[in-house]
Amino acid sequence: MRDTEGSSKRQRGSDAVHNELSSQNELNTSKPSALFEPKTRSWTLSMAVPGSLIENTKSFEQKTLLSASMARAAAVFCVDEIVVYDDDPSSIPAYLAQYAGKHSKKTKAELQALVNPADEGYHNPDQFLFHLLSYLECPPFLRVPLIEHHPNLSKAGILPSLDIPHHLRQHDWCQYREGMVTGGEIVEESKSKSKGKAEKAIYHYVECGLPFPIKARAPATVPHKARVTIRFSSPNPPPSWPHISRQECEELEVDIVAPEAPREEGGFYWGYTVRRAASLSAVFTDSAFEGGYDCSIGTSERGIPLTSLLPTSASTASSTETSLPPTSLPTAFHHMLVVFGGREGLEPAVISDPQLRAAGLTKETTNTLFDYWVNLVPGQGSRTIRTEEAVWVGLMGLRPYLENLVEEDQGASDDDSTFG
Repeated sequence: MRDTEGSSKRQRGSDAVHNELSSQNELNTSKPSALFEPKTRSWTLSMAVPGSLIENTKSFEQKTLLSASMARAAAVFCVDEIVVYDDDPSSIPAYLAQYAGKHSKKTKAELQALVNPADEGYHNPDQFLFHLLSYLECPPFLRVPLIEHHPNLSKAGILPSLDIPHHLRQHDWCQYREGMVTGGEIVEESKSKSKGKAEKAIYHYVECGLPFPIKARAPATVPHKARVTIRFSSPNPPPSWPHISRQECEELEVDIVAPEAPREEGGFYWGYTVRRAASLSAVFTDSAFEGGYDCSIGTSERGIPLTSLLPTSASTASSTETSLPPTSLPTAFHHMLVVFGGREGLEPAVISDPQLRAAGLTKETTNTLFDYWVNLVPGQGSRTIRTEEAVWVGLMGLRPYLENLVEEDQGASDDDSTFG
């Protein structure tokens, strides 16, 4: 008779050893390995999408998830600004007519402002998309105090997390944080190290996700409940982190800094800003950047393949902008803008824009509005590429080119710090 019990015990022992070896040698996939690696950069990437992209969806859940897809794309590819524009500002759809009287001469924007908040997903898609994008970018611990409850957010529970660097978890430490001013200004006298005399400094208490509010020095008075970016004087956490006391929070040296400081100084992708544009032309004329966008890309199936515009690694690293072929993307820029069209493309948006029509632009000359006019998917199998698909494809197509520019920026930064 076989010793089945002993054999079973030996087998269990063998399995235990095998499992132990496996735990030591196998790849641990329980935690994400694609951690963000800080790299400073001075340039920005913006994308413009029409609010009409969510009009083709019927259910509220679909509209919510489609908005989330745009936010996820921006987060994955480190987009710094999203512009939501009206691609048909000259037309007043039938569903807005109910808000206008018989002799009303209200504009489309004025009528949209009258839309019932519960109907914005259907009657004011630009605002709905703007609202969802803003909500998703905001750090979770700031959403309740900063963002009021609204019907647009009724399905917020199905929204995916962006999981970007400034969405810090409870035990995460970063030299930069987002916060909200929770109190009035505190004026204190401090001795200037450079001048050796007393100077007045303004401080505000800021809720930034730590167990207790911190006292941050501000360059000027900041309104109550304003969202701010803060920087700790030390890149390293306090010795007691994450079990930090109220007294230790009070003693931390903190400054309120510009929102772009984490990107330019610390090398962190720090989320995106969102703005609305009343038309396609307003995407350019209302730019928040001084001097506007110095590199603009329009997307169309009638453009040239994006791949033909991408400089080779050698030319990007060594060529000057004047020596590059005229069909290559630049080796340097300050603010890049990528514009995506609606269901029928960018050409109808030009025709519906009074300013662009007055400037003489037509469907046939839409490409002249941009520095580059590109086709993202040459030889597409489907009759149409949806806007949400074009955003992912376009940003992915630009990724190697932009990553190379990041490496160049990082190299220049390292050289400055070494030999400056």
